[in-house]
Amino acid sequence: MPTYTLRHEAIQYDGSNGTEVATEFLGDVQLLGDDGQTLTIGIPVWPSHQPLDIPKGHYVLRYYGRTFYQAIPAADFEQNWVEVPQPAAPTA
Repeated sequence: MPTYTLRHEAIQYDGSNGTEVATEFLGDVQLLGDDGQTLTIGIPVWPSHQPLDIPKGHYVLRYYGRTFYQAIPAADFEQNWVEVPQPAAPTA
């Protein structure tokens, strides 16, 4: 029997890609700080933003434009998530 799941995407904060993580990958958060060891983002919570720290080496996930607002340690990520290949493009 086949197994199905929603498409999830992940990115690891490596200490040099904070702007990419916050503005390009997540997009719906505010970049509050990035010192190369901790990326601090602001999660949109009315009436302002709630800060969330993402330590270097941790992952963040999104699916269909929605973000999981947590930082996942690399060991937990590797234990609980697996990368699957992109499906082949349909042929005409």
